[in-house]
Amino acid sequence: MPNDDLEDRAIDVALHVEERIESSPYSALVLAESAPPETARHPEVRLARARALTAARGAQAALADFESLVRDEPDFAEARHELGLLYEELGDEAAQSTQMLQVRELDAQADQDAGFDFNRSSERMVAVARRVVSDLPPVWRTRLDEVPIIVEERPSEDLVRDGFDPRALGLFEGPDHGARRGGGTYVTPTRIVLYAANLAAFVAPDDDEELAAEIEITLLHEIGHYFGLDEDELEKLGLA
Repeated sequence: MPNDDLEDRAIDVALHVEERIESSPYSALVLAESAPPETARHPEVRLARARALTAARGAQAALADFESLVRDEPDFAEARHELGLLYEELGDEAAQSTQMLQVRELDAQADQDAGFDFNRSSERMVAVARRVVSDLPPVWRTRLDEVPIIVEERPSEDLVRDGFDPRALGLFEGPDHGARRGGGTYVTPTRIVLYAANLAAFVAPDDDEELAAEIEITLLHEIGHYFGLDEDELEKLGLA
């Protein structure tokens, strides 16, 4: 069988498994386990099977599969990211940090190989961010006057080491609006960060409209945190 044909068949199996995971995780798992041996060994199929196993039986049940996949495919960033999330769910902070730091390094190398231009990307994101803020009601714009909105390439190593997702699209940190109104001195200044490389990787290549929409959602999400909204409230607003 030609390698290209095997690759296509494996990707097709993986996609079919992924499509079923949310609605019917057990049938997704059955589909993955019934794949022909030559496609079942493909990293994408193994990843899809491990994801289905997680959805059907839980993180602990899938842990060995993810660990085996990462041992066999150490440069498979997506598998490492999933493994890091499993370790987080299982409360193993040290193992989570190890995997997520590797993900950050692999993603950075992939961006470099693909010719990602941070300066050009950040200029575009700043322009979108300015438009989003300018469209806010005046009372909200005023309350954001002293909150810097900045663009960084990706989360820092220190943040990832402390448990932050290296593929996060944005970050709000520091005292929120309510805390700032109460006065006092804070060690961490308030700021909102957009992560250019992660936002660019999250959407289809060269789809400026989709990218602008994702920047807007991410920025409004972090602004929501500044005004005291939690994740559930943001999800209800369509900003999760």
